[in-house]
Amino acid sequence: MESDDPMSPAEDLELHPDHQPEPMKRISTPEALRAISDPTRVRLIETMVQRQDPAWSVKELAAALGVPQTRLYHHVEQLLAHDFIRPVERRVVSGIIETRYRVTALSFQLDRRMFEGDDPPREILHDTLVAVFDTARDEVEAAIESGVIGKGPGDDRLLVSRGLARLTPARAAELRRRLQELEAEFGDDDPAEGGDPWGIVLAIYPVAAPSTATNPEEPTDG
Repeated sequence: MESDDPMSPAEDLELHPDHQPEPMKRISTPEALRAISDPTRVRLIETMVQRQDPAWSVKELAAALGVPQTRLYHHVEQLLAHDFIRPVERRVVSGIIETRYRVTALSFQLDRRMFEGDDPPREILHDTLVAVFDTARDEVEAAIESGVIGKGPGDDRLLVSRGLARLTPARAAELRRRLQELEAEFGDDDPAEGGDPWGIVLAIYPVAAPSTATNPEEPTDG
């Protein structure tokens, strides 16, 4: 009996048939952060979150992402190695062994403790931010080109906002909490009820104050 592909990464891995995704999981090591710092892997995770049952095969993921199946095996292997996804089922389809996967969590957050100390993984964080925001940009552009988002001014399905607020620590904490509650509320909607996939990108962060020191080489008034 043949495997689904000689390059399949999960042929000999232990199955977790009863696994169900956690609501949230923290990324706590530079290695795990590096594994998720890739646009293709971000898209894989987002696609798998949209449908937990039935679990996904690599063939289905390739069709959903519009890429060759063989291109995904390395990415699936990296996600498996760092426990972003788990093999939950292995079955025979037309004489071929097919492994199916499920995400370990419905959302992932960076553990802030990873950036404490003298040598935080800033390069990896940079790559992660690029992957997240580049993926969002690509999805918005694809939705506009396909007509999912209208190009006219009357279409209100796209909201993009960039702002700066002056907040006390208490107000900043309140804003963060309310955004997390909204994300959890709408992210938990049952996909089986006929809803369409919507992308959500949230970022709230303190801004470094610009330096106000006077350059001693520059002339001053007076």
